[in-house]
Amino acid sequence: MPRPLKAGDRLAKDKSRRPQGSASTKRPRKPRTGLARVAGGVLVRGLYRLALLGVVGGLLVGGGLFLYFSSGLPSVAKLRHYEPPLETRIYADNFRLIAALGTQHRIYVPYDRIPHLVASAFISAEDRNFWTEPGIDPLAIVRAGLVDMTRLGSHERPLGASTITMQVVKNMLLDNRIDFARKIKEAILALRVNRAMSKRRILTLYLNEIYLGQNAWGVAAAAEAYFDKPLSRLTIAEAATLGGLPKAPTNYNPFLHPKRALDRRNWVIGRMRDDGVITDTEAKQALASPLLPKAAAGTRPVPGAGYFINAVEAQLVQMFGQKTTMEGGLIVRTSLNPRLQTAAMDAMRDRLEAYDHEFGFYHGPVTRLDLADLAADWPAALAKQATPAGLRRRWRLGVVVSETPTMAHIGWIQGDNPAATRAGTLSLAALQWGRPMIHGAPGPMLRAVDQMLKPGDVIMIDPHKPTKGGTVSLEQIPHVEGSMLSLDPETGRVSIMVGGWSNRMSPYNRATQAHRQPGSSVKPFDYLTAMQAGVQPDATILDAPFTQRLADGQLYRPGDYEMNFLGPVPVFYALEQSLNLATLHLVRRVGLANVAANFEKFRIVHHMPLIYPAAIGALDTTLWRMVRGYAALDEYGRQVEPSLIDSVTAPDGHILYQAPDQSCANCMDGSADQLPVLNRPGAQLADPDSVYQVIMMMRNVTEHGTGVPAVLGLKRPIAGKTGTTNNFNDAWFIGFIPQMVTGCWIGYDTPRDLGTNQTGGNVCGPAWNQFMKVALKGQPVINFPTPAGMTLAQVSYGSQTVTEAFKPGQAPGAQSNLGLVADNPLGLGGALSNGNGQNTQHDFNPASVPSGTEQSVPPPSVDKSLGGLY
Repeated sequence: MPRPLKAGDRLAKDKSRRPQGSASTKRPRKPRTGLARVAGGVLVRGLYRLALLGVVGGLLVGGGLFLYFSSGLPSVAKLRHYEPPLETRIYADNFRLIAALGTQHRIYVPYDRIPHLVASAFISAEDRNFWTEPGIDPLAIVRAGLVDMTRLGSHERPLGASTITMQVVKNMLLDNRIDFARKIKEAILALRVNRAMSKRRILTLYLNEIYLGQNAWGVAAAAEAYFDKPLSRLTIAEAATLGGLPKAPTNYNPFLHPKRALDRRNWVIGRMRDDGVITDTEAKQALASPLLPKAAAGTRPVPGAGYFINAVEAQLVQMFGQKTTMEGGLIVRTSLNPRLQTAAMDAMRDRLEAYDHEFGFYHGPVTRLDLADLAADWPAALAKQATPAGLRRRWRLGVVVSETPTMAHIGWIQGDNPAATRAGTLSLAALQWGRPMIHGAPGPMLRAVDQMLKPGDVIMIDPHKPTKGGTVSLEQIPHVEGSMLSLDPETGRVSIMVGGWSNRMSPYNRATQAHRQPGSSVKPFDYLTAMQAGVQPDATILDAPFTQRLADGQLYRPGDYEMNFLGPVPVFYALEQSLNLATLHLVRRVGLANVAANFEKFRIVHHMPLIYPAAIGALDTTLWRMVRGYAALDEYGRQVEPSLIDSVTAPDGHILYQAPDQSCANCMDGSADQLPVLNRPGAQLADPDSVYQVIMMMRNVTEHGTGVPAVLGLKRPIAGKTGTTNNFNDAWFIGFIPQMVTGCWIGYDTPRDLGTNQTGGNVCGPAWNQFMKVALKGQPVINFPTPAGMTLAQVSYGSQTVTEAFKPGQAPGAQSNLGLVADNPLGLGGALSNGNGQNTQHDFNPASVPSGTEQSVPPPSVDKSLGGLY
């Protein structure tokens, strides 16, 4: 029986049957059964469903994430009505920028005023696909995502992929955090913004909102800050410099990092060329341009204008509110005259400095340098000292390097370079003015320099003012203060305002805020009351003892400056020489209540107490009020409202405020003989004839009386009046010509004696004179016009002859005993005319006011023993 085949035998047989050298062959695949086909289809469908499920799941997850990150996002609708915070810009009368109010320096520029070159520089640098993208750049986002994933844990700043639209969202709708969640929100909002508004609007928001360094927000402010130019005048290179700043304003600031800024600028120029914004030739020229940015002159300070600016700011806040004033982008045109403001500040500081050298004493050094620093490197040590507030422009900080008994050797730095040192000397004689005070008076003469100065002392010097035996002068900021105010009486426009030595040292405005006793500077309103009552300028009034028993039992017995009695004097002479007793007798004749009425109508005070000291200046008022009252006199009784602001304009050009109408009714008539009739607002406070009589008497004050020091060398008609309180605490002079009124006050913030014989004419007069010589240069000489029907006549007193004005029906010499009788021979009863045919409510009737009852309870600041002196 044959042996059964085994597996190995069969394989061997099969193998033996293969042709030698032939490749092995696969066994043919059996046909798939139906079950296999079903299994395969299930697998494919499963994979398809799995993929579909993944897509749906991804969409659901993505949608969920979208909803998660979308929830609570700010609305893009606010961008349609977005008004960026804009600084308010204040200009002088010559359009010079003098101040900017606000926390952000920004100038809003609408799209049609943004040069194409500037916009293109930013687009080439920041977002080349801006005009076509949907608000985001997907490829840039993917690229940034991949790079950022490789930086995980490296603490490196994530790579940005922000489009211009996304930057608008970041700057205006979101915070500045850098994380993935915020970037997702940024992208979502960018898509919404792109759908909600035009590309032009988005670009306008971007170019006005973006911060570009140098405290400049927006392209217009940056053009000023870096190149002192408007946008329309920027070159390609300058536009590229700005276009390179958004990435890192500090790192690419051309003032701080010029090499980086130059490289960045050139890169932007290359991008602009590649984008077809500029040609190859233009690119080459721009690349060859030096960086050389010019810092904006900006708000070049006008000396002392801080007081004026603060007053304007306060008025704007009152008119428009704090937020609009600081963020509303107001354009404010003011009446400030920079040339005259500089002259006024110089005049006041020169006068206070001269007064300090005559009556003051040395306050001591600003600080002291360590003697080791002095010996090692005093220029470096001195350079570290902060500039004191109030230091005059020509002054310097110097250090006492060495001293001998008769001479101090001073070193200082010229400019900002510590290597640029200068040397000078201060002699013993030059220091005598500052010798220490003993019991309120300057002590004995100095015997040696070291009684005042020692090595290491840092002092203020004037290297431009040589002294006797020395090359520099010792200076200091005086303790005495002063103020000055000047305006055009026709318009009320305030041209200068000095509120003190330095606004940086003290914002307290002594021109508007300091309530001080005006002394005899109120007397013109006493005499106006007399002129309104029919008193003639040459009428005789008695300069004799004046007593008044007041309601509280006190006896009021004032005196004149000279403490003597002149007897009968003409009215014009009593004002000219500021005679207290004659003035008080005149006030008693015309009625204290009538005088009070004029004080209040001319707004010298809100309410005048009915006591005689108040009639000669023992009350509180301000320089602002006094100049306003004198301006009404200059306008022949028309009320004048001082103004600081000419106009206020919104950023879109809409006028928000304009000063009252100042048109002229007959300026086009061409008549040389006819005075212009100006349509000025303001009530008529007194009849022009009476005011003119006072003006003529006030001319005597400046030509023959107490105001002579103020007008030396000013060869023109000037009316004015001095003011000095009887304890010499306050010195005043207020004077005017037809086209200008200027007032001056000098005193201590805490009232104290200015010194014996320091009257308004002697103290304020020189400052007033110095300023007016500048202000009147080139101005025509204009006389005060005589009202129709009035006559001018010469009258005499003693050896003096002056010209006075007389109303119709008056004649020189017709009143010769006004103050010599107790009754009322002139019939000065009835009401006072205000020039409009209307009468005041204060009737003149001396008999109706019993002696000792012309008083009301005075405020605490009024001392009934006080009054004007001179």
